[in-house]
Amino acid sequence: MVKHRNGTGREPASLARECDQILKRKKFRDYPGAQNGLQVTHGRQVKKIGWAVDADLESIRIAGKEKVDFLIVHHGLFWGNSALDRKMRVKRIWEARRLGVAIYSSHLPLDAHPELGNSIGLLRALGLGDSKRKSFGMAMGRAIGWKVEGVKIRISDLGFRIRDLRSNQGEKVRRWDGVKVIEAGPKICRRIGIVTGGFGDLDQVVTAGLDTLITGEADYATEIKAKELGINLILGGHRETEVFGAKNLAGEMLPHCKHVKS
Repeated sequence: MVKHRNGTGREPASLARECDQILKRKKFRDYPGAQNGLQVTHGRQVKKIGWAVDADLESIRIAGKEKVDFLIVHHGLFWGNSALDRKMRVKRIWEARRLGVAIYSSHLPLDAHPELGNSIGLLRALGLGDSKRKSFGMAMGRAIGWKVEGVKIRISDLGFRIRDLRSNQGEKVRRWDGVKVIEAGPKICRRIGIVTGGFGDLDQVVTAGLDTLITGEADYATEIKAKELGINLILGGHRETEVFGAKNLAGEMLPHCKHVKS
């Protein structure tokens, strides 16, 4: 954690309102479990801002250990409603309150943001930041991804790039060997769809005339359909493709922030 010398001078609710404005949260519908916004709070001024993809128990405890008191996440506390889900949620909230960790969560707004979002972050990490692009990938009425046109990239090259993601400055983002590449389309990719997390709507892919879809995960049926349709499918991991948004938003709130979970 890199601490802002004078802290932020603001309480969690104030920072959450700024996050809401940056992400235009109120303009998005989202899935019921998302509950975007401030999910856990405290009454003190925030001194350290951190980020993680998930508000799981490990991330919360690392945040507490690092004295992070405002944690920005992509997947918040309210997904799932089984008895087990509720029991785990109570424990996570209790732990966050015990450790003094406020939690701000943003799902689809953080995927979709044109500068800070997960999808634009992945696009840039793949070295496609200078390519012609248009919005793509509708979810709950809003596009959360991008389609890239006018490029010529080998499918094998894209596979290598997503295994070893790097920032625009060449800094290593992460290496993940669990990438799955289904080479069912052309060897040279010219029209590529990029949607982070879990996206398998091949109707949209076909309608957009794409030859390649890059996402985090898709179900088995989608893999089979992609093969029949002759569409390249690259699955880079749900969490692994969504490491960009929370980090970028935290960086927007303070020039230095802490990633609380590797």
